[in-house]
Amino acid sequence: MPSWLGSTGEESLVDVLGHRRDYADGLARIERELWLQRAIDPAVLELCRLRIRSLLGIAVTPNDEIAGLNPRNVATLHQWPSAPSFTPHERVCLDLAEQILIDATGVTDERAEQAIEVIGRDAFVVLAYACGLFETMARADLVLGLESAVR
Repeated sequence: MPSWLGSTGEESLVDVLGHRRDYADGLARIERELWLQRAIDPAVLELCRLRIRSLLGIAVTPNDEIAGLNPRNVATLHQWPSAPSFTPHERVCLDLAEQILIDATGVTDERAEQAIEVIGRDAFVVLAYACGLFETMARADLVLGLESAVR
């Protein structure tokens, strides 16, 4: 983290935003609710979060609190299109996560409908929102030099 922010290397984004406590609290609430929702398995969301971070060049550390996260999938995340341990559902979600990160306009109506057929409309909406949040948090890590983002 830049020295002008007074980093000890232990801050989270919420700590950095401490001067805007209302914003930091809102962000933390949104993320907490994201992990509590039931439209999409949190383990799949965690794979997408890890993939977004890895594509942005950030070291990935899985959240050990996510139930059902397959360690084999975490280890082979960079090979998700061909690694046999990924389900069709996980592949669709990871494909969307990558597309949203690289160029969200590439998620055409046709592509969205194809994904919705596999994962469902509610899961699609949650995933699209989550990917935006994951990207924002990862880029904040990069810009601010934080070791960890808000979880």
